[in-house]
Amino acid sequence: MHPEKSKVVYCKDSNRTATYPHVHFTFLGFTFRPRKARGKQNRLFTNFLPGVSADALKHMRQVVRGWRIHRQTPATLAELAKQCNPAIRGWWNYFGAFYRTAMHKLSRYIDQRLEQWARRKYKTLLRRKRRSVDWLRRMKSASPRMFFHWSVVGEKVG
Repeated sequence: MHPEKSKVVYCKDSNRTATYPHVHFTFLGFTFRPRKARGKQNRLFTNFLPGVSADALKHMRQVVRGWRIHRQTPATLAELAKQCNPAIRGWWNYFGAFYRTAMHKLSRYIDQRLEQWARRKYKTLLRRKRRSVDWLRRMKSASPRMFFHWSVVGEKVG
């Protein structure tokens, strides 16, 4: 076994509260670490759960940045959705299987890119960030299934 890659990790949760140097690890794009969870009686507690890793989120943001959505002003919102949805759906199906709230950062990032696209496409939104946020919120409520992450996360913007 490789000494840097293999280590014993303490699975810290509500029942195990001791402090140890290693309480998280990353495997297959998931970071296993103590996270908040909600029990059957609607109580919050700490559990050792997998969620999307910071490196995987960084890679997904780089891919979204590479799409250069904000530069595709001739395209319609539906065309952008058709272009982006296969990748977003794949990421949500793989990384969203566990602890979906960790994926909300990616959802917010994609929405920010769409707001930037709208500000460049429509002159009435130019230099008006709040107006572009409201515009995107209206688009979400008008067609909540256009982008895959809209149907999963809901109408939260910002």
